[in-house]
Amino acid sequence: MSDVVMQEVLNLMTQIGKQMDLGLPVGRVWGFLLFRSCPVTQREIEEGTGYSRGLISRCLKILGTAHNIEVRREGHENRYSVRTSLTDDFVAHFEHFIANMVNPMIEILARNADEIEDSKVRERFHTLLHEFKKLYLATRIFSGIIKDINLNAIATDMEDAEDYVVTVNIEAREDYEENNYYKGDSKNGNE
Repeated sequence: MSDVVMQEVLNLMTQIGKQMDLGLPVGRVWGFLLFRSCPVTQREIEEGTGYSRGLISRCLKILGTAHNIEVRREGHENRYSVRTSLTDDFVAHFEHFIANMVNPMIEILARNADEIEDSKVRERFHTLLHEFKKLYLATRIFSGIIKDINLNAIATDMEDAEDYVVTVNIEAREDYEENNYYKGDSKNGNE
């Protein structure tokens, strides 16, 4: 891969890192590791990203905490490689988003919505509760689709994707209902 193309790829991965709340530098280091075919040293990451060793060390620590990288000691140096695929990392990001942001908000809104005396504020709480329930469902479905695509090695090109969309098995809906997040008779999230 030419240096120009590699820099374009790293620039885009930097933005993906930002969107995934990893941070710009972490996204760039992660992108560099994703596109290397073998484990690399911090020096190689420094040369490839243009970042200082201190910044790279912090990025690697974040990626390590998220279990995205594997560290192997060779001689006096550590070698770093990506442990998971890009799609597995996206699924992990979505699951983290559900567990740490969506579910707590659903619980808070559900627990407190009926306690609010002001009818307009209570109505807004109920509206937000339904919106977060829809977000939960959409995120679970999307994660399930990515897992299914990875597991079955299907839809690897855009033509296969159209066929796959028609045949998707949405198991997240059952999980959604089992977790008691869906109440009422309406299918559109409004009770």
